[in-house]
Amino acid sequence: MTTARTEALPASSATDADEIPWYDLIPEVPEPPEDAMQQDDVITLIKAILMARFADDPSALIMGPSVNLVYDSAVPGSFIVPDCFVVFGVDVPTIRHARRSYRIDEWGQTPAFVLEVGSPSTAARDLGVKREIYTSMGAQEYWRLDVTGGEFYGEPLVGERLVDGEYERIELQGEADGDTWSRSDALGVDFYHRLDDDGYSTFELRDSETGEWLNFLDREVAARQTAEAQARAAETRAQAAEARNRELEAELERLRQGEG
Repeated sequence: MTTARTEALPASSATDADEIPWYDLIPEVPEPPEDAMQQDDVITLIKAILMARFADDPSALIMGPSVNLVYDSAVPGSFIVPDCFVVFGVDVPTIRHARRSYRIDEWGQTPAFVLEVGSPSTAARDLGVKREIYTSMGAQEYWRLDVTGGEFYGEPLVGERLVDGEYERIELQGEADGDTWSRSDALGVDFYHRLDDDGYSTFELRDSETGEWLNFLDREVAARQTAEAQARAAETRAQAAEARNRELEAELERLRQGEG
């Protein structure tokens, strides 16, 4: 679904080089949690799909899971690290190549979407202090995915939308086969949860408008299929040309024999 976007804002005159680097303001860079592997596959999948979906939008910033989201540059330590976040209407090349973090007060755009994926070491913070920070900064939607089916968050799939300064749950839909899904208006996608044959939670994304399933490999698969079709067509033309040449050679040989 095509969602209205604001135009990319110009970079402010201040740069990270003009102020104290955030690396110096953060007293200690935290190590990745020991249970990060439980989150990695889902985070990688969601981020890759979203990057493919918004590849043609030069103002769509998709970041995570190790990027500082700074919500108050005037206060050292006022940053948070979502598993994934999306911001629209910003100068993506400058942010990616000339910044070490995304600062809301520099670019004037709060995240349209933030995502956390549960693990034993992060779940309590995701449900508590992180949710409070996302609320106060004005993140439009806050989503939580639980690969255990609910051990960390109490449920596998939760989306919340900011309404009048407070998060309200986005309605969860159920299918006859047990699948559940919920719609992100900010992204124009539906998040699907289902259990695989081994009972593990899996997540898929669907285009809210077309109903098509989204996959970050779609373009690669389509390109390969096109290349294979072109190769088959070229081989068919070559075989047809070779057969025609044989026919002409045979006809020429008959003419020669007739003249003799």
